[in-house]
Amino acid sequence: MPDTNKGIIAWFARNSVAANLLMIIIILGGLMTANTIRKQFFPQVEINWVQFSAFYPGAAPQEVEEGITIKVEEALERVQGLKRVITYSNRNSASGYFRIEDSYDPQVVLDEIKSEIDSISSFPDGMERPRVERIKLRQEVFYISLYGDVSPKQLKELGEKIHDELMQLPLVNITDFYGGLGYEVAIEVSKDRLREYNLTFSDVASAVRGYSRNMSAGQIKAENGYINLRVQNQAYVGYEFENLPLITLEDGTNVLLGDVATVIDGFEEGIQYSKFNGKNSVTFFIGASNDQSMTDVAKVVKQYVNDKQQTLPAGLKLETWVDMTYYLEGRLDLMLDSMKSGAVLVFIMLALFLRVRLAFWVMMGLPVCFLGTLLFMPMAMIDVTINVISLFAFILVLGIVVDDAIVMGESAHTECEKHGQNIDNVIRGVKRVAMPATFGVLTTIAAFLPITLDDGPSSAFGQSIGYVVILCLLFSLVESKLILPAHLARMKPKTIVKPGSKKPLDLLRLAVNALQYRVDNGLQYVIRHWYHPSLTLAVKYRYAVIMLFISFILICAGLYSGGIIRYVGQPKIPHDFPRVNVEMNVDASEKATLAAALAIEQALYDVDKAIEAEYGQRMIADMQVDLEGRTSANIMTKLVDPEMRPMDTFALAERWRQAMPTIAGVKSFTIQDNLFGGGRDDGDISFRLEGKNDAQLVAAALALKAKLNTLKGVGDVNDSRQSNAKEVQFKLKPLANGVGLTLADIATQVSASFYGMEAQRILRNGEEIKVMLRYPEAQRNAITHVTEVMIQTPQGAEIPLSELAEIEITQGVNGIRRENGNRTINVWATVDAAQAEPFKLAQDIRDNFIPDLLKQYPRVKSEE
Repeated sequence: MPDTNKGIIAWFARNSVAANLLMIIIILGGLMTANTIRKQFFPQVEINWVQFSAFYPGAAPQEVEEGITIKVEEALERVQGLKRVITYSNRNSASGYFRIEDSYDPQVVLDEIKSEIDSISSFPDGMERPRVERIKLRQEVFYISLYGDVSPKQLKELGEKIHDELMQLPLVNITDFYGGLGYEVAIEVSKDRLREYNLTFSDVASAVRGYSRNMSAGQIKAENGYINLRVQNQAYVGYEFENLPLITLEDGTNVLLGDVATVIDGFEEGIQYSKFNGKNSVTFFIGASNDQSMTDVAKVVKQYVNDKQQTLPAGLKLETWVDMTYYLEGRLDLMLDSMKSGAVLVFIMLALFLRVRLAFWVMMGLPVCFLGTLLFMPMAMIDVTINVISLFAFILVLGIVVDDAIVMGESAHTECEKHGQNIDNVIRGVKRVAMPATFGVLTTIAAFLPITLDDGPSSAFGQSIGYVVILCLLFSLVESKLILPAHLARMKPKTIVKPGSKKPLDLLRLAVNALQYRVDNGLQYVIRHWYHPSLTLAVKYRYAVIMLFISFILICAGLYSGGIIRYVGQPKIPHDFPRVNVEMNVDASEKATLAAALAIEQALYDVDKAIEAEYGQRMIADMQVDLEGRTSANIMTKLVDPEMRPMDTFALAERWRQAMPTIAGVKSFTIQDNLFGGGRDDGDISFRLEGKNDAQLVAAALALKAKLNTLKGVGDVNDSRQSNAKEVQFKLKPLANGVGLTLADIATQVSASFYGMEAQRILRNGEEIKVMLRYPEAQRNAITHVTEVMIQTPQGAEIPLSELAEIEITQGVNGIRRENGNRTINVWATVDAAQAEPFKLAQDIRDNFIPDLLKQYPRVKSEE
């Protein structure tokens, strides 16, 4: 028999003060930590991507490719640890995304990338300084909209003031302001006015730069010290630019800039369209840094928004419409409700078979385990926050942590029933099952231990689950082996109710005893007549039982092989903020893009009205529509609270797809209904084609897209190819050389005629603003104006462009995507997991379709 006087179990059982002190320390420590531990929506994952960007105003994609992206790719060949090098050559800019191998230190590789790019000395003139930075995942806390029936300019000015106030709030370290088009001072001068005063763009730009500036004029060394001399004549607003002197006529008359040109102090050229629920809006993003608790940040911002709303002019509203703390707190409430429900169920079930006091002390194991886990989660070696993943782990382990205490309590109860209620029998009962119960917990810990040792970019997700489960299980050992025996040992013997007693407590005891007697008899009947005979039969025909379970395994394997059970690598999680991204063909106008966005917006509202008519409840609570560029728009929705929704996000998205109108000029539209959807040219399935021959590459991509569109369950088929745009090409005539003009001279003057010329940049209210010099829109908005451009020769004469160069209109490239040194096109699509298995579908395409495709287009190859 086990020695009841030796061992840590016996010591704690006989020293109840130590056991209670240990329990109090765990509970108080956990409660204190619960108020200070960081609360985040997701664990902080490491993103092994580096982003590169550089602006090259006025450059075509081919020039950007030759002058920037190819040189960057060649420089990065010397950098170790790069898994993927993706570059984009677009009009006026270059960008790149570099994937770092998981086994390399991202910061070391980032420093090497910066060093190699900085060492490139042959970047073209006119390119702005390149920017290289590591992509970081920011905690989203809020998206706040300021909206109302006021002009975009008034809204932006007020939004900038609010943004400044937000940045001054305590705990607010990350905030962005999306105010639409940037400010710009445009100086528009017509061709006729330039000819009238014998001026060129360069003359006007030089005048602006010469007179609109602040500069030091030295110092005066006086007897009482130095006096600084400074000239201050920088123009900041429109009327100040209008008053800048331009030229002086022969009669001494000063001609001001405003006499020759129209100065527009407003926004950049384009359509300003950003509306929240149909009203003009600007948006604020509020984030939290890695070392912050998003709930603390949210508390400060919510108070500010409530106070600020009281001071806003009539008709304006400031609203937090994307609140991630709502969902975090919902998961936290779910965990607490689950713990309460689980504790009550454990108590009721044990009270039906065992003593009520024993059931109570077993139930207390749940808060002890959870609070003990919270106590150790912030430790540096663990560093797990409260987030939706760690809360899921708490719910996952809820039914496991009490198993150990139940086994201990039942064994002690059985021992005391046989030999009487005393401390020795409690210790003996606990020790009898302590070893197997401990090893049972340790085997579960061993199953979760590997995911805590992962050090990849997404390791924080696995660690959030693994550490929480392991800590809960370890504290279940502490509670069941050290704390619970002390409480069971101090329990008094079962009270014997005197016959005929009418006391309420005695009547309750009798009722409980009667219920326990009936439940125990029922359980004993099941054991004697069902369980024991089945167990005897299974032992007698043990080989048949083994074969039965092997058959079950084979059946399960057959269900998977036959496609009845599908494999999905990452299950889709319905998004609470689904959005529609619209991309138009490259030759589309802003008006066409806006019309497409408005048509899709109306389609979404029509679907919502139909759902309300069918179910009596709408799905959309709020909608934000943004024109993000000349060819792209975004429609983002906020759905009603989950408990109010008549359907899930995926069913809603399918209705959206079916209701989408046919719109001319749309290259693609994508519905992001999955929380983790939307990658870098990557869907549920994706394929990369690469090659040197552009025609074959495009043809192969179109054939692959056509194939994907025929497959069941496949939708949102898209590719990284940008459609061709019309391009005007020049070839110099002999006359150009004869008058001393080079190709660069002509290109610069043509660029100034249509794109304009940047005269200077000013810093106004903390924002950098371009001062652009250009023709009025009517003189540069049609392709026919190209031949009318007047080119000035070194001698001062003006000659039409058509006499200096041959002009040809062709199909040009609008964007070039390269990966690992080759031009590439990525083709991707989403897959409905209910109709098809993404992994098998992609494998079937790679095995059976792509080989034939590559034979048809021999100068194209696909990734392995």
